[in-house]
Amino acid sequence: MEWAELALDPDPRAGVRRMTQHLAADRARGGPASPCRDFTATVRDLVAPVVTAGVEPASPDAAPVVAAHTAQYARLCGRPDDTALRRRLLRWLEDAHDPRRERHLQLLAVINRWPAPEGLAPVLTWSAEAIRTRTHTRRHPRPLRENP
Repeated sequence: MEWAELALDPDPRAGVRRMTQHLAADRARGGPASPCRDFTATVRDLVAPVVTAGVEPASPDAAPVVAAHTAQYARLCGRPDDTALRRRLLRWLEDAHDPRRERHLQLLAVINRWPAPEGLAPVLTWSAEAIRTRTHTRRHPRPLRENP
């Protein structure tokens, strides 16, 4: 029942739609067929160690992680690593961060008897803040949501 309620909620559906539109645009440009799955793993692999180590997103120690992060996203999307790409990446991170989306994936795993997905909220939050700090952009109108 909870999954059905989440599936009918228009706000997280709009976020998933935006992520799908990014994917479709990347495919149209000749990018890889599934960058989001690969990129989510990249975010986790690059950022989890610095989150665990307590590196602040705005610190100089975060700069190489952000550079690797944005370079990988640029490669996956087939786009140059520039301000437009970083703004696009921020939108993607904000859409991916919705705790309702995470709960939806958890419930799908239960329904389908899949392994439980790893929660990515800390790495998505850190990534968005680190990239925003270096992109000279104001906060996106859709703020990152905290877990309920």
